[in-house]
Amino acid sequence: MKITSVQAIPVRLPLPHVMEWATGRMTAQSHVLVRIMTDEGIEGIAEAIPRENIYGETQVGMVHVVTRHLAPLIEGMDPFDTEKIHEKMDFIKSNLAAKGGIDVALWDIIGKACGKPIFKLLGGYRESIAPSRILWLSSDEVLQQQAKELNERGYRAFKVKGGADPEADIRRIHLLREVVTPDTKLYIDGNQLYTYFGAKRVYDETRGELDYFEEPINAQNERDRVRLAHSIDIPITGDESNFTMGDIAHQIDIDALSILMIKIPRSGFTLGRKIASLCDGFQRPMMIGSQSESDLGMTAIVHMACGMKAFECPCEFMDFEQEGRPSLINESIRFEGGRVYAPEGSGLGVTLDEDAVARYTVEL
Repeated sequence: MKITSVQAIPVRLPLPHVMEWATGRMTAQSHVLVRIMTDEGIEGIAEAIPRENIYGETQVGMVHVVTRHLAPLIEGMDPFDTEKIHEKMDFIKSNLAAKGGIDVALWDIIGKACGKPIFKLLGGYRESIAPSRILWLSSDEVLQQQAKELNERGYRAFKVKGGADPEADIRRIHLLREVVTPDTKLYIDGNQLYTYFGAKRVYDETRGELDYFEEPINAQNERDRVRLAHSIDIPITGDESNFTMGDIAHQIDIDALSILMIKIPRSGFTLGRKIASLCDGFQRPMMIGSQSESDLGMTAIVHMACGMKAFECPCEFMDFEQEGRPSLINESIRFEGGRVYAPEGSGLGVTLDEDAVARYTVEL
C-alpha cells in the first residue's frame, strides 16, 4: 500500500457559545481537515488544530506546510511505516500539530486496512474512559449551573479556567464544591499565570476542595515550579510544558509534575504512545487534554486513552452533546453511565459527512 495524496482542507465550525479563558476566546473552530488517500482506495482522515498563541501554527500556515512541504516528503510511502514517515517529516522543524494531523490520518488508514479500531491496535487496555469537562470563564451563577447540570448527566470531573485572578479562582472552587457531588474532581488551569505565592495561596485556600493543579506557573520558571510541586500535597499536571517526549522526560527528571498531559493534535498516536510508555515506566499517571476538538478530533482522544494503561485520569472533552454544535462526521460520540466509549468500527470508526465538509470549508 502506498500514499498517493495528502490534502489539508481549512474548515470553520461556528460554536453555539463563546469559549473564553484567561488568555483568549473562541467563537469558531478554525481547524484543518487532513485527508490521506492510498493506492488501495483506503482513505485516512483527521483533524489538525492550529494554535498560533501556543505552537505558532496558524490555519493558513498549516495548510501550506502540509500540502507544500510534508505531503511531498511522504507521498509514495507505506502508511504502515510510521517511524520512517516521522523521520521524513522531521526534516521540517517544529509544526507539531500539522504532523500530528497526518499521523492520526495514517493510523486511521492502518486501522481500516487491519479491520480493527485504533484503540485495539494501541493496546486495547479499556473500552471506555471517564470524561472531564471544561468550565469556561463566565459568571459564578452560570458556572454553578453548568457544573450542576453536567454532574446530573454523569460527569465527575471539571477543569476551571483560571489564572488571571487568584481571588476569583478561590471563590469559584468554593462555589463549585457547594453544588457538585463529593466524588467529583475539580482542578484549576492556571494558564501559567500565577506567581509561586499566588499559586500557593490558591492551594492553601482551597485545600481539601481542589484535586489537582494544571500549569500554575510559567513553564520557563522551573525553580518555582519544582518548589511548588514539593510544597503542596496535590498533583500538578502539565500542558504547555508537555509538548514533546523530550519535554516530558525533562519534567519527570526535575520532578515538577505528578500528572503528565498530551494533546492528540500535537502528538498524534505514534508519539503519544511513546510518551505514554515513558510515563508508565516512571509510574506517572497521564491525562489527555482538550485542544477544542470537534467530534472528529474527540474520537482520537477516546482511542488513545482507551488503548493504553497510562491514561488513568479523566480526559478532557468538549461539549459534544450540545444542540446545534456543527460536526464533520456522521456518527455521534457514545456517552453512557458517566463514561465515553471508543468507536468500535475500524480505524477511527467514523465517516465524513461530505455535505458538512463542503458547508464548513473556507477559502484562505
